[in-house]
Amino acid sequence: MTTKMTGEITHKKTLGLIGVTINAMALIAPGAFLWLMFPVQLVGSNQTNRFSQDIWPGIVVALGITFIASLSFGELARRYPHTNYRNAYQFADRVFAEQNSPRYARLERVAKLVTGWAAHLYYWVYPGVLVAFTVTVSDYLLHFLGYTPTVFGQILLACSYSAFIGFLALRGITGSTVSSIVLNTIQLVVVILFGGLAIAFRLLNPLTVAEQFWLHPTALSVISPHQVTGIMFQAGLAMILLVGFETSAALRAIPADPGRDNPRGSILALIIQGVFVYLFTYFAAGFALNAHNLVVTRANTPIGDLALQIGNSLLSGNGPAFMLVIAFVTIIALIATTLSAMNTGVRISFTMAMDDEMPDIMSLLHDKYATPYFAVVLITIVSAAVGSFGSVGGLTALMGIIIASNLGTFVLYAMICLLTVIACSGDASFRLLRQGVLPIIGVIGNSVLAAAVLMIGITSGGIVTQASYVGLAFAGGWFVLSTIYIVVSHKRRAHNSLI
Repeated sequence: MTTKMTGEITHKKTLGLIGVTINAMALIAPGAFLWLMFPVQLVGSNQTNRFSQDIWPGIVVALGITFIASLSFGELARRYPHTNYRNAYQFADRVFAEQNSPRYARLERVAKLVTGWAAHLYYWVYPGVLVAFTVTVSDYLLHFLGYTPTVFGQILLACSYSAFIGFLALRGITGSTVSSIVLNTIQLVVVILFGGLAIAFRLLNPLTVAEQFWLHPTALSVISPHQVTGIMFQAGLAMILLVGFETSAALRAIPADPGRDNPRGSILALIIQGVFVYLFTYFAAGFALNAHNLVVTRANTPIGDLALQIGNSLLSGNGPAFMLVIAFVTIIALIATTLSAMNTGVRISFTMAMDDEMPDIMSLLHDKYATPYFAVVLITIVSAAVGSFGSVGGLTALMGIIIASNLGTFVLYAMICLLTVIACSGDASFRLLRQGVLPIIGVIGNSVLAAAVLMIGITSGGIVTQASYVGLAFAGGWFVLSTIYIVVSHKRRAHNSLI
């Protein structure tokens, strides 16, 4: 009942700039990530009392690095507007295919494999992170309602949620542009409302919180850099907030004008969600967060506790209702984001399998739904396993899988920047800033952040060090697995060429 694709998928719909932008926004869920990343970003406050002070500056640094990668992605999209599915692996193929120098020919497969396997580390661990996030918010709500989930219950929830998203991905369900616009609008309205109320809560101080109980003594402290190590580590964590600009096309939908709309859509997504939403809401949350009178004992979800405080004090005692609204929007956003993440992970696997750089079975298509069914099943299993580990293992495991996913992101974005320099450097129309200086800064910036998040994390002690080792173990295991497959594949190719 399945076939291997030998040509291109017949695309049934095209996307305008709005559709491209919505796709690029699909992997970024500001409300959900604010709720669920904050305890991970705050964990340093319990260890060294330094990392939690630099969350906002760290996001600014991560946003700058991501903007550079997005600009480089845009340059490649303009240069190769008709590249199917528009992912970094295919850009690597196109870049080296047009190079005449023998030295580039020798580097072609290396560059493609580094790009492709780094993308897998990012795309295949990331859905598991989202599964863990979903279990975390569900666990918080169950505790709020008086239930205490067991470890088995958390694993069952992670597996059930992964299976549900995998079922949607298998059927090729991606959601319409209209539904995505509605979902994003609701999410942005709710999170901005929360940010406005959080600022009012701090300024009015209805609970008369003493100065020493605020996370930051002043508004300026929220946005001011405190320590370089804190900024670098927080920037390394914050990359997971901003990834996804490169998902500007769905598996069976293409931009009507990819050379124009892909670059614009990716930049617009970062401006809307990164600059306007994240910087505002993280400022508001950092400004309002305090350690006084937390009415729920589950302190690993400070945004939920803060929503209760705000609702009870500013909304006539309706803290539970306010918190539940935010939690509901968070869960809905996570469903859409996880589905998009799985589809993106499957797409890169499908592309590499079509190029014989992954097993052929990853490119088998379902007769009815035209989706790579085996790849969908496999990523569902991986997501369930990673999500179970991230939820059952607490903040240490959750931070660890975030670091692992981000390490793949750093390599992938560095490769996007490097490919831009290689592709454009020989052109008569070469633009020094956009096609030379900025991409080189992107290569350096991503490389430095990857090294910094590991070095700082490993030397910090406590949960941060344990999480860094977990992330390194995931990334190292993926490197070993990819190396083994590449060596075996190379020997198989050599053997077949002799027959």
